[in-house]
Amino acid sequence: MSDPAFADAYRSAAQDFPRPVAVIGVRRGNAQHAITVDSFLDVSYDPPTMAVSVYSGSRMAESLERADSCTLSVLAAEQKGIAQWLGEPAQPLHGVLDSVDTLEAPSGGPIIDGCVAWFDLRIVERTTIETHDLLVGRVEACSAAGTPPPPLVHWAGGYHRPAPR
Repeated sequence: MSDPAFADAYRSAAQDFPRPVAVIGVRRGNAQHAITVDSFLDVSYDPPTMAVSVYSGSRMAESLERADSCTLSVLAAEQKGIAQWLGEPAQPLHGVLDSVDTLEAPSGGPIIDGCVAWFDLRIVERTTIETHDLLVGRVEACSAAGTPPPPLVHWAGGYHRPAPR
């Protein structure tokens, strides 16, 4: 384990760059599960591939462990409440999306309605790195808003709306 002071210094430095905020979702049986994430990236355009990092000790990681697909909804700035709700520690998995408007992806996973863009991912690789699971997914379907609203950004430990263009 690393030095706690160094870990705090790293956390502080890592918060100094903005990251888009998204929701990763999965259907497990008849239930839909979802959490807020800000550690994801596009890996390749050919074939379209993305990666998402999820805390391996979370209940969501357990749901993703058994899934062959998941969704990624990039949130709009006005969806800060959804990010906060789904980012709360110890959220129950069952019923967490009952108060959130969702659509269904071709895979059956949840898409957050009104998001900036969404991706339906077929999970092709899983790797555990320290405290997190890195999921690599082939993009099977995706869509972006015609005139995208400003995205929600996580920066300096909080959620923000980017300045207008």
